[in-house]
Amino acid sequence: MACHNRREHTLSCLRALGQQTAHDKLAMEVFLLDDGSSDGTFDAVRHEFPDVHITQGDGSLFWNRGMYESFAAAIQKGFNYYLWLNDDSHLYENALEVLLDTHAHLENHGYECAIIGSAMQDPVSGLFTYGGVKRYRSCWGRVKLERIEPGKDAIQLDASNGNCVLIPSSVAEKVGNLDPIYTHRWGDHDYCFRALEHGCTVWLAPGYLGTCKANPVEGTWEDVDLPLMERFRKLNSPRGFQFRDYAIYIKRHRGPWWPAHLIWPYVKIVLQSIGPRPSMSAK
Repeated sequence: MACHNRREHTLSCLRALGQQTAHDKLAMEVFLLDDGSSDGTFDAVRHEFPDVHITQGDGSLFWNRGMYESFAAAIQKGFNYYLWLNDDSHLYENALEVLLDTHAHLENHGYECAIIGSAMQDPVSGLFTYGGVKRYRSCWGRVKLERIEPGKDAIQLDASNGNCVLIPSSVAEKVGNLDPIYTHRWGDHDYCFRALEHGCTVWLAPGYLGTCKANPVEGTWEDVDLPLMERFRKLNSPRGFQFRDYAIYIKRHRGPWWPAHLIWPYVKIVLQSIGPRPSMSAK
């Protein structure tokens, strides 16, 4: 896990993790990187969860590099399974059991090196928020991503969002850690795509395994109410697309049309700035 200034989310996430029905089947340790939180997260976790291996960053690691540090510490110690978990994901009590049962089922069918992702839903509306994607090619050969919602059975994917992902040691031994070349975004999909290149498979577990609100558009580069230059600034920030990181990611994984993918967010901002503003009812 990695966290930054979301103390109540982090504590709630850890509490839900401690209430898993699978606890009688496994021994579990938690590795948490607190990336320079100023809201008391470090002390609160250490007080309520003294067994958590919590370390501090300086605020510059963000999600991917924070997860890289936590994952590295766990890999160094060695486990049968590793679990990526976002601190704003609240797991249902059977989540780990479903993940482990899904892996066992796939292993029995010849998929030993299988990454198992989880689908999340909005805590209020119940709508799908995060899960996985499949790659496909358009008629022009452009590689695009299709978001996949969960079903009654495991669904084979190309990549999973990093909200809650089970990685068996057989995969970690082949693929290793997340790539720290990325700052905040892209590391989860990049890991899955690299795993496919190593002969592993990626799956979405059956059903919803927890809740997680979708990231809001307001205040981000996609917010059409912000000034043009502010949108460009946010697009190039770590929590946006960050030009260098995005260029590396799409060049690796999005086919020969990757330059078009690279410039499209900038083109989109410009087109929206000169086009008709959406009405409030259309938002």
